[in-house]
Amino acid sequence: MKCAPLFSLTLASTLVVATGCKKESEVAKAADTPAAPVAVPAEPAADPNEVVASVNDTKYLRKDMAAVVDALIKAQNVPAEQMAEARKYFEQRAAYSFIMKTLLLGEAKKQAITVTDEDRKTQLAKMEEALKPQNKTPDQYFKESPLGEEAARAEFEDGMVIDKLIQKNVLADIKIDEADVKKAIADVEKGNAEIAEKNKGLDTDKAAKKAKIESIKQQIAGGADFAELAKANSDCPSGQKGGDLGEFTRGQMVKPFEDAAFTQEIGKVGDIIETQFGYHLIKVTAKSPATEAKGDTPAKPEAVTASHILVKIDQAQQPQPVPTAEQVTEQLKQGKSREAVQKYIEGLKAAAKIETVFKEMQL
Repeated sequence: MKCAPLFSLTLASTLVVATGCKKESEVAKAADTPAAPVAVPAEPAADPNEVVASVNDTKYLRKDMAAVVDALIKAQNVPAEQMAEARKYFEQRAAYSFIMKTLLLGEAKKQAITVTDEDRKTQLAKMEEALKPQNKTPDQYFKESPLGEEAARAEFEDGMVIDKLIQKNVLADIKIDEADVKKAIADVEKGNAEIAEKNKGLDTDKAAKKAKIESIKQQIAGGADFAELAKANSDCPSGQKGGDLGEFTRGQMVKPFEDAAFTQEIGKVGDIIETQFGYHLIKVTAKSPATEAKGDTPAKPEAVTASHILVKIDQAQQPQPVPTAEQVTEQLKQGKSREAVQKYIEGLKAAAKIETVFKEMQL
């Protein structure tokens, strides 16, 4: 089941993964960015015995949360100026993890769900296979946990209990209709047929576009104004500016375009260039040689100022691989599993008394 690995991870790993989900997070970027020590104003000491979260009668104390957060921050090597944000984020993730785990383990205890040696052997084998790309063993994984080996192994055991709870109460009842499998496969085949039909006309269209760019080149050779032709014919937004692309350095344009622009003579319109975007006519209007750094003036790379006319061509679409019935069944099952597990957890949450000091945290 695809939702199970979430619960089978150690708490530390779960939190680290959750942090990585923040798009361009300052915390995530800070982990790889060493910084000089920065003075951080001291905050009033919090009560170590404060209850930061609770599920029914099970409480999570600030000192227990702090131990988790301190270990994670140390493992992430967070710079001082990012410490406040990192701590706040990790505290909420630690509290959320406590709530979810306590809720699910409490239900598992009610149902007398236990882990057997065979369960443990099976999960360790899966874990070993998953760690092969990292050249690690499960033992190494546990020993390298930010929270320590003992806590990591305990999290692994809890994860297996939760997996069995979910399997018994949710996943065992999920069925996939054969008609849905056939429809999914038929939809892919239909889409591929449409792609194939569309691709048939591309050669003719491409030939017409090539003829158009050749006609434009002939008009330029006959004395027509490049900028006016760009405004009238270019499929690039720069056409409204007479094709002007401004100044650019190497690496900013696709390779065929770059090669032509940096080798053409100033003021001349070069040969027709083909890229994945279409056909181009390029006119170089200025070149700036590379300069070395001098004093406070930084070095500058070689640059070109140019205009172009683009006649866009459509690229052939690639058909999708047609999945097997087994693949579709597994995909549909994953989708239903996620929805069913979420619904099951929402039911457990509704029946429990959950409190936390993190009022902005979504449960």
